[in-house]
Amino acid sequence: MKNLIKLLGLLVFASVARAADAPKTWALIVGVGTYENPQISSLRFPAKDALSLRDALVDPKIGALPRNQVKMLADNEATHDNIVGAVASFFKPNVQAGDKVVVFLAGHGVAKGVGVNAKSFLLPTDVKGLTIASLESSAVDLRALADELGALPASQFVVFVDACREDPTPGRGIKGNTLSDVLSRGLTVVPQDEKSQSATFFACSVGQRAYEDANLGHGVFTNWILEGLTQGAVPQKNGDVEMGVLSSYVSQKIAAWAKKTSEGGDFEVEQTPELVTAKPLEQPLVFLQVKRASSAPPMIPTPPKLIVNASPEAAQVSINGERIGSGVVEKDLLQAGEVQVSVSAPGYTPITRSVKVQGGYQNQVAVQLQPAAGATPIAADAPAMKFYQRAAAAEARGQWEVAEQGYSAAIGANPKFLSAHEALLELHRLQGRNADAVADALNMLTNAPGAHSLAVLSRAYSRFAEAGAGNANLTTTMAPVNKYSVPRDAKQALPQALRAAQEAIGADANSAEASRAQGYALAALDAKGKNKTPALAAFGKAVFLDESDAMNQLALGYGIRYYGVQQKDEAARQSEVKRAIATLQQAVKLRPNYYDAHRELAFCHTLLGDMDAALRECDLANANRGAATDVNEIAALDVAAAGMHKKAAENSTGDKKEAHEAASAGYMADAREHDPELKLALSILNTVGVSTSLYSYLPSEVSKWLNPGDAIKGEILNKIPGRGRFPF
Repeated sequence: MKNLIKLLGLLVFASVARAADAPKTWALIVGVGTYENPQISSLRFPAKDALSLRDALVDPKIGALPRNQVKMLADNEATHDNIVGAVASFFKPNVQAGDKVVVFLAGHGVAKGVGVNAKSFLLPTDVKGLTIASLESSAVDLRALADELGALPASQFVVFVDACREDPTPGRGIKGNTLSDVLSRGLTVVPQDEKSQSATFFACSVGQRAYEDANLGHGVFTNWILEGLTQGAVPQKNGDVEMGVLSSYVSQKIAAWAKKTSEGGDFEVEQTPELVTAKPLEQPLVFLQVKRASSAPPMIPTPPKLIVNASPEAAQVSINGERIGSGVVEKDLLQAGEVQVSVSAPGYTPITRSVKVQGGYQNQVAVQLQPAAGATPIAADAPAMKFYQRAAAAEARGQWEVAEQGYSAAIGANPKFLSAHEALLELHRLQGRNADAVADALNMLTNAPGAHSLAVLSRAYSRFAEAGAGNANLTTTMAPVNKYSVPRDAKQALPQALRAAQEAIGADANSAEASRAQGYALAALDAKGKNKTPALAAFGKAVFLDESDAMNQLALGYGIRYYGVQQKDEAARQSEVKRAIATLQQAVKLRPNYYDAHRELAFCHTLLGDMDAALRECDLANANRGAATDVNEIAALDVAAAGMHKKAAENSTGDKKEAHEAASAGYMADAREHDPELKLALSILNTVGVSTSLYSYLPSEVSKWLNPGDAIKGEILNKIPGRGRFPF
């Protein structure tokens, strides 16, 4: 009898030990709908969304999670300190290796800044205001939050984001607050443990907004997440809720809702949820195991999408043997499974990698080519590669200073490491450090002469000529390289840009990159249209050599627009602008979130007076401003949007008139935040040629900088520093 009791005791102890050691799910649920600052508009349903999701997770018939494994912060509890402190007070003491981490964020999300210096924030209930200083001190920095999450020892991270709704400032009419690439990259959790997996489920795509619906009593996104968990055909037979199936279910439901809402409303509603991975998944992510019985077989996930981010940007990408494009490419696939991704570029060792893609996900993969110059590729354990990998990780975290030092160290360890040269140049370009970028290109040419390095140098000179030295940080004077040098001004930069492009073509007549660089250099040297024929020929040759490269389509579209607005005949001018639009749309088709192409399309539609299309492209460019380099360009887009809403207001009455006027004021306020005096922003609109359609619809203190006649004659460059002519 004693032995039996002892045996039972051991079994109970073992059972308890196994239960204690079993992987657990820890969830942080945040919903912020009310704000202490009256300048920030309230939202109706974030707190209710958070409460409903919490209840579903702990419901014994659904998620059955213990209540102590779910932390909820709603409205007045969702303060800055409580949200930020939840990682230290809730996750860190509890999360063990093998556990799952779930984060749900609902409320206002705001992005500020341009390029690599842009940041994204979640507004807590006690946020002080919407200025950059106020956000830095009192809002939740989403990149910092994602980094802290990534440091946890969990095996899986799932983040839900329902944080891009209407403009957080009351009274801005129909000015939307769309999801930006800044916010989406800020909420990408990159686990420090390479074996861990993560995915982020966004309520909408970049350039869209997430809606609330009073008839549903929830945010639209959260409503169908709840339905999928509680009653939809989502769980497997064993109760597993796989994220690919859940995202497919939610996306189909929202698509039907958007169609119905659009048919019964005054404007088109677009909301397309996206489930994005930080890297390819070895297996689908199981978000939760629900306890309810499945009433029907789970739906089949939608076909996967593969996003390849290849470096260097000129690298050519093929998927399953099909040439797709260069740099960042997207491909909708027919089914989940293994695909072959091949990436190649002159001077680099080509890579072919087998990538596993999951249905219902946007599967992301980054491919970094290694230089072949010097005959031997860099070994994975070589010092240069280790420095490079540390730098790339720092750049992903937004630690630009660390990344700069890391890339420089990689170059110091192996001067022929082209990837490090280009990564450093790209980092400086996105920071607007144009003189430093030229120096990077010269250093690259010294160590790896050839068509590619010359083309890169030509583009760096053209950018310098367009926007000046920028925030240069050169501490030493570089010696000339083959008679090339860091220029003092545009007058010295432009001839070197053209010579470098011509030498690149001489080194490789079939280089689309070299022809594209030649087109930009010819246009940059051309104030009166004398280079029109050779410039457009160069852009056309680039497209002919590689029509699947979005950068080539952008270049040709820009060239057609640039020379088209110089036409004296109005019909001919409009015809060329329409032709530019068709080419630029090819660029967007190849690379949907292409900032430069959306910016050019915004200008083109404005030139044609198509307000709806122009506003849409302004918002899309603004939503992708993480790839921009010039705050004045973003300010120019905001000014253009302000003018178009003002024009619409003058042609409207009642509530619509007030909404357009409020939106106009909102865009103008955003523009002044980027460029208080707006001189350079207005000079961009002049040089592009859109002044004629906006002149009468802007405040007098702004319109004084616009002279429609100067835009056509090109004389504005003698009055205000010319900016924004060239899409780099």
